[in-house]
Amino acid sequence: MLKDILLDNQSSNSVAVIYDDNQYTYNQIYGSVLTHLDEICEVSGKNIGLFVQNSIEYVIGYFAISFANKVIVPIEMNCKAEQIRSIVDYCELDLIVTNSDNFAYLNQILESGAKYDVEIYNLSTGSKRNISKKRKRTQKSENITCSENDVAIMLHTSGTTSKPKKVMLTHKNLISNIESNIASLQLNYQDRSLIVLPMCFGYCNTSQFLTHFYLRGSIVIYDGTFLPTRFFHYIEKYCCTNTTCIPSMLYLITKSKKSKYLLSSLRYLCFGGGTISLDVLKKVHRWLPDVGIVHTYGQTEAAPRLTCLLPQDFERKTGSVGKPIPGVCVKVVDEDGKELPSNYQGEIVVKGDNVMKGYYKRPEETAKVIKNGWLHTGDIGIFDDEGYLYVVGRIKNVIITGGLNIYPEEIEEVLRSHPGIDEAFVLPKQHELLGEVPVAQVVIKKNIQVSNNELLDFCKQRLEIQKIPSEIIKVEKIEKTYNGKVRRVNSYDNK
Repeated sequence: MLKDILLDNQSSNSVAVIYDDNQYTYNQIYGSVLTHLDEICEVSGKNIGLFVQNSIEYVIGYFAISFANKVIVPIEMNCKAEQIRSIVDYCELDLIVTNSDNFAYLNQILESGAKYDVEIYNLSTGSKRNISKKRKRTQKSENITCSENDVAIMLHTSGTTSKPKKVMLTHKNLISNIESNIASLQLNYQDRSLIVLPMCFGYCNTSQFLTHFYLRGSIVIYDGTFLPTRFFHYIEKYCCTNTTCIPSMLYLITKSKKSKYLLSSLRYLCFGGGTISLDVLKKVHRWLPDVGIVHTYGQTEAAPRLTCLLPQDFERKTGSVGKPIPGVCVKVVDEDGKELPSNYQGEIVVKGDNVMKGYYKRPEETAKVIKNGWLHTGDIGIFDDEGYLYVVGRIKNVIITGGLNIYPEEIEEVLRSHPGIDEAFVLPKQHELLGEVPVAQVVIKKNIQVSNNELLDFCKQRLEIQKIPSEIIKVEKIEKTYNGKVRRVNSYDNK
């Protein structure tokens, strides 16, 4: 069980978390979790929201929900009001755990638009706020026991505002991927991971946060904007042994001045979550010659890590995402699901105890991606003669910008809600720093005048910053297939 990761270490005085120059032991965190348990246990609903930025309070809230045998539903900090309300409704949240930094904002959002009664619990003060809409949910959890095959956490993956989608990961999924990650990188209790990405993301959740707690290691939580010099300062000051970045961070590192910090403690610099040029990879390797560069590949639906290119293979296999990690099966198949030999291109499919239970309340969409026990990733790949995997494209529409998955349908939905737009189509455009950025094509309604600036302002009010189109192009029509669906292409640059 997920909660056993902390329970097994409840008496330990080893440092578990370093945040804001303060150290917190496992025993201290365990004690803090117990102080909040009663308030969470009394809620009859099974799913509990967690709206807290990267901090010690995120860790405490996370385990408090798990100790109560509830399902953790992290809500990303950059979600807009409408998205938060949509998640609360879709996930049937009766309670959201937050802290004083976010309490007033969350209260305002829910007071003005919640459909059902919902409570907000403030970890900082131990107080609750009940937002009454005089409309209670009818479906309640009977609780209170749970098994390894029960859902432990639901992580965001995609979906429009009107139809969000959450990945259900069980306790078994998470523990399996933790153990695979440890075996792959040969991690131990002396490892200390610097977390610079949101902790609600799949790769931080499992391969950094939970993996190091499982080992009785430690994590260092970086707060604020990513700056290479500050990043290296953290590594040196706290003797971090590993960290995980996205491609845009590596790009910034190569553009920064040579660091004077001592980075001898750093064993691994892991990265994944999008495209990156071979030139940038080689620069990072030259920039940090004594650090093991690890190229990872995964999906939230797989808890999430699937493959690793280990440091000893980095130079001769640069560009590959490596080999499957222990406990994970990966193959490349044709359109009929038949496995292809090496050097043949096809869809990447995976199997293992790490593969999700499914999408919450989306059985039809689950059936589209899990077939005969294999998760169809929607990524196109190829194995070379030595069994190293290369990801060469995508079947699905996801745009990966700065390591974040963006689904064009969500942006299209927002654009189509503008009174002046008849049709909208969003596709990726290559970007040196972010990998890809979204570009929108729109068809304006007849006899309507609307400027691009007006459309951008409209998007800014309804979308997170990374989802706002970098460019809006007015077109006469949007190309469609024979059955009326938008004809999507891989990139705006290829049109």
